[in-house]
Amino acid sequence: MSLSFNLLNQAMLTQVLHELRQGNLQRCKALGLGEDDLTLLQSLPPTTLSRLAHASVSWVEIRIDSPVLRRLIEQADRDEQNERLINRALKLGASSTIMYQCFGLAHSETALRRRLLKIETRKGRPHHLSEAQEHALWRRWCQLREQEGSEDQLDAMMMLAEEQQISLVMVWQQIAQHNTQP
Repeated sequence: MSLSFNLLNQAMLTQVLHELRQGNLQRCKALGLGEDDLTLLQSLPPTTLSRLAHASVSWVEIRIDSPVLRRLIEQADRDEQNERLINRALKLGASSTIMYQCFGLAHSETALRRRLLKIETRKGRPHHLSEAQEHALWRRWCQLREQEGSEDQLDAMMMLAEEQQISLVMVWQQIAQHNTQP
């Protein structure tokens, strides 16, 4: 048990001394030390600091802030879901414009992500859908909108791209075209 105390004491003392050398007094205070403690620590000789670091009794208290921990976990989950959504959109052929509008990703970030995912980009003009494909796409889009409401249009568009086996760009363009027609 004393080994874990030693490690905690050493880690804290090392951190505090580092922060003091850097002039980060507010950081030291945030760690729980008062001004008197800081003045005392700065005046101690190396042998006393060593004894403090290797004390068999812990002078460091560790406490878990459960609400903060849970918020951090929830944020990490949201970030992970967003990453999966971005990767899914890219794999379905989302354009840089779509990535910017939906996720705020710059063209260079989108290009880098494509390279990391080993997604080949098509050169030249995009293929056009046949009239039958356009009608099937629009009918399915209307069904999805009735089922899901208007919460997540991008997810519905990605579902359409997967079902119809066409790129997300084509789905995006067709829906935009239909929505702008009178």
